[in-house]
Amino acid sequence: MSHRRKVAAVATVGLLAAVGTLVATTTAPAKTAHSAASAKTCSFQLRIGDVLPFTGDLAAYGANLDRAVKLGVDLQNKALSSAGLGGKASVKLVASEDGQTQATASVEAATKLVKSDKVNVIIGEMASGATIPMAQSVTIPNKIVQISPTSSVPQITSIKDNGYLWRTYPSDALQGRVLAQAVVDAFGKGATVNVGARNDAFGTALRQLFVAQYTKLGGKVGVNISWNPDQPNFDTEAQKLADGNPAGWVIIDFPDTFQKFAPSLVRTGKWSAAKTLMTEALRNADVLSKIGDPVNGLRGTAASAAGGPAGKAFAAYWKAKVKGAKPYTSFEGTALDAANVAFLAALKACSASPAKIKANLRAASGPPGKKVTFLTLGKAVKLLQAGKDVDYEGAFSPVDFDANGDIGSAVFEIWKYDGGGKISTLKTITFRG
Repeated sequence: MSHRRKVAAVATVGLLAAVGTLVATTTAPAKTAHSAASAKTCSFQLRIGDVLPFTGDLAAYGANLDRAVKLGVDLQNKALSSAGLGGKASVKLVASEDGQTQATASVEAATKLVKSDKVNVIIGEMASGATIPMAQSVTIPNKIVQISPTSSVPQITSIKDNGYLWRTYPSDALQGRVLAQAVVDAFGKGATVNVGARNDAFGTALRQLFVAQYTKLGGKVGVNISWNPDQPNFDTEAQKLADGNPAGWVIIDFPDTFQKFAPSLVRTGKWSAAKTLMTEALRNADVLSKIGDPVNGLRGTAASAAGGPAGKAFAAYWKAKVKGAKPYTSFEGTALDAANVAFLAALKACSASPAKIKANLRAASGPPGKKVTFLTLGKAVKLLQAGKDVDYEGAFSPVDFDANGDIGSAVFEIWKYDGGGKISTLKTITFRG
């Protein structure tokens, strides 16, 4: 993989007439030769650490994603044992660190994992504003593989990472287009909407992408503001966002902040959740039910596990195996997929070396090869030990990394909060790489 990575995405649409093609100019890393190592000679310990938001604005998700990584590691070790590699090769989740949905804590956590815990792979963070500093300050200079389960800003694609930064969630280069078309469909061509977003890497990038695409489609933007997620009060921003007579609103925020922002919006007497579209972070019935009736009818866009070949199977597996967790959201599949592709790449390389893992991630995650899922890792171990290819089919997406370390295809949905803790899917849009 070249040091400079650029987006490559081709969309096939139901909702969108055409989203265009962005051409990648990078050169894909050469595939490594098949490992012909036998079970007797393939010996390694893969050391994984995760940095996830157990506190902060995305705390609604962090603990569940950590549980998903743990499920993956458990399945991986069982697969090794069933293939006769127990005691020769193993996987260990060394530590689960709190990234707190922010940069400083995530960098400190990643530094600990690299310097003290000697990990080969870090899974995290969820927030782009934490993932990017982690990569630039810790994982890239230390040559450690980093796989973010949910970071979506387009900037990640072009970071000079020497092939060490990956993600199992689609770029917002796609979501910006889906969101813009969803607003056109909701309010009509040429409608004026007010736009507000949290002032961080995620909010800033997606707000700009949305505005550019929406105006391109003929829409008009009235108020266009951002806010500091850490400020104690949001009354001023809520009043600005409610000004004028817009057809609707687009709000880009995380759960913890929006739970504080929503009451301020309600107090304006002008805002309507039924005329508001948000994004994936608020597609969380547990969070929305805590806010209550004021958010009934809220809609939004989100990447969906509907495109994950093993999505339904993992949802059932989670329900059967996981007790005492927060309600399942489907984003757990992104963390499971991150852990599994790291494992399969290490097994293909017969090594836990980060350099060898990164060189095998594309080959282990996509075609050609026998299709395997989280439920057939034992089969994957035997195939790889025989020197054959595997194609991992994920719980959230097919994965199929492109030359930039992005997933090559994705499904987005338009969702609606119906109240009473229930979310429905109104429409899905498929992008294929």
